[in-house]
Amino acid sequence: MNEKDWLILRAVWQHKNITRAAEQLYTSQPALSYRLRQMERKLAIRLFVDGQKGLVFSAQGEYLAQHALTVLRDLQQLKITLHSMDQGQQGEISLGVSSNYAAYRLPALLSQFRQSHPGIRVNLMSGFSEEIFQKLLRNEIDMALVKDDFNWKEGKHLVEEDDYFLVNRQDFDFALLPQMPQIKIHHGAHVTQLIERWWNANFSHAPNIAMEVDKLEICLAMVEHGLGYAIVATYLPLAEHLYRRPISVDGQTVKNCTWLLHRHTLNTSPVMQAFIHLLQTAQHGEISS
Repeated sequence: MNEKDWLILRAVWQHKNITRAAEQLYTSQPALSYRLRQMERKLAIRLFVDGQKGLVFSAQGEYLAQHALTVLRDLQQLKITLHSMDQGQQGEISLGVSSNYAAYRLPALLSQFRQSHPGIRVNLMSGFSEEIFQKLLRNEIDMALVKDDFNWKEGKHLVEEDDYFLVNRQDFDFALLPQMPQIKIHHGAHVTQLIERWWNANFSHAPNIAMEVDKLEICLAMVEHGLGYAIVATYLPLAEHLYRRPISVDGQTVKNCTWLLHRHTLNTSPVMQAFIHLLQTAQHGEISS
């Protein structure tokens, strides 16, 4: 197995389609199919399950494809390390980040990181925490900044904590909250469960969801105009005139926690260590925007 074989396996695994994988690799579909059959003969395995609709990897094929992701990542890191030995620190980080953190906290951190590590490139993708975590599990990213630790057993660091607040344009009778319109924003499964526990501990009726939005700015704008209340974390400074009330479960304030997750094998990478150090420094308030 050479690097080209591993690249083929990665492309086919990601696309689950021979034609699209061939397009990505700038080769023809017959040539790619031939190379896959050669791999099967050489290893005496079947990469795919016969008789299935679409392209379905066998257990052996799935294991080999997952191994391809690790081999290619290690090979890339090897090249970076060798190159950096005579050219100063170089490298690349593939980073997945929850959307709100990417919008409101990460830009200042990345600016600081670029100033101190100009030779390191950061490839960034954002989305819901659950989606980002799945990418980490599939080895599609090096590190994840997400809203839950997902019981991750490898490298993890608590980066930041914020409180969740009920916010409204004015004070209100708490008992009337189920009748009031709520501007709902997606919090992710973990925090959603905590908020639901808080709600169920205080009310017997479901909340009156008037709107569902995907951006914190939209949510706060609706609250500012008196269209409803919201439950938000303090990613953005709340206007002084807004009424706010922290929410708690079993006496503990519900926290908006941001976790950095990565594999133990990255601990030896100076590039990853530099980024981890930046986040730890930021946690202690030493980074300025």
